[in-house]
Amino acid sequence: MTAQQYKKNPAASARQRRPWRSLARHGRVLCAMALGAAGLTQNARAVEAPSSVTLYGIVDAALQYGKFDKGVGASAALASGNLQASRLGFRGSEDLGAGYRANFQLETGFSIDTGVGGGTTLFNRGAAVGLSSADYGSIDVGSLYLPIYWVFLGSDVATYGLANPSAIMSLEHSSTLGKSGTGGFYSNAIRYRTPVLFNGLTSEIGYSFGAEDSSNLSNGRNIGMNLQYARGPVTLGYGVNRHRYDPGTAAASLPNISQLTQVVAATFNVGGNMLGANYLYSKRTDPGAWFSSAVMLNARIATGPGDINLGVSRRAQQGDARATAYSAGYVYFLSKRTQLYGYATRIVNNGRSTQGFGLLSPASATVTPGFDPWAVTAGLRTSF
Repeated sequence: MTAQQYKKNPAASARQRRPWRSLARHGRVLCAMALGAAGLTQNARAVEAPSSVTLYGIVDAALQYGKFDKGVGASAALASGNLQASRLGFRGSEDLGAGYRANFQLETGFSIDTGVGGGTTLFNRGAAVGLSSADYGSIDVGSLYLPIYWVFLGSDVATYGLANPSAIMSLEHSSTLGKSGTGGFYSNAIRYRTPVLFNGLTSEIGYSFGAEDSSNLSNGRNIGMNLQYARGPVTLGYGVNRHRYDPGTAAASLPNISQLTQVVAATFNVGGNMLGANYLYSKRTDPGAWFSSAVMLNARIATGPGDINLGVSRRAQQGDARATAYSAGYVYFLSKRTQLYGYATRIVNNGRSTQGFGLLSPASATVTPGFDPWAVTAGLRTSF
């Protein structure tokens, strides 16, 4: 309405202004409601338990050079995760009061050289949710490592346990990594960990419901436990794992195969330098009477601004297949989170053994019988 129209019809102007007065009244009410809600929210937050979510990850890239099989020339390649697997994760915790906490962890792997995710599932490096208490321990469900893994991991005293370029771990992984051994993530799993029971003793038990296959209920089912002791410079551990799985259509008439794996381990701290050892034995109930045993010794020696990592392992399998592996490396700390590293590693096979570097060159997990593969690698690792 123009000034002239207002002068001609002031009543109409008053009517035009009334809706604005109504809106203003509603606005004051809404503001009061908003302020009240804010006050209630603030009060609720005052009594709400504190919680936190952490984004974390590792980015690891390396150059590697080696001869991975007979008849194949030495080759160089860019690789991801040669000291530790590159990964991205989320970890969260909420204080529920009275000493209880709710926890979760979601983690996925990726290859820094290609940007490709590390698995067929979104969280291929584990997904878990659970409750914990300092007095009663913790219980978690999801896609989990089961108890024997932590004994196996604890025996590797390298700067970062289960370092990929380490021949000794590559050797033992062939016997134990995956659903039927010490490693791998078990789906549909539940795990209970005790608090410290007495004098440094803890225990853990885990169970996986397996594939949840209605036609074969025991396929993929798994049960395991561990006992671990830590006191002063010494740690000791024992773990056992029993896994059942369907042998497949080629052996459909056979019952599910059972694999039993056991490991004993120890570490010792000598003036800040670490010594570690383990012995493992694994056998299956398959017609071939498969078995594998391995022993490992390794050390981490603080030297200058980094660590020397040394290790040796020997493995024997059915059919007199024997292999010995050696590994030596140095991890140089640029900062607490960022390191340069270099490793040299070699596997010596007898005439019946075909062990290769499955962790460095998946295509060469097995080699020509009697061939001795070798590799060197240098890289950069950083974490956040």
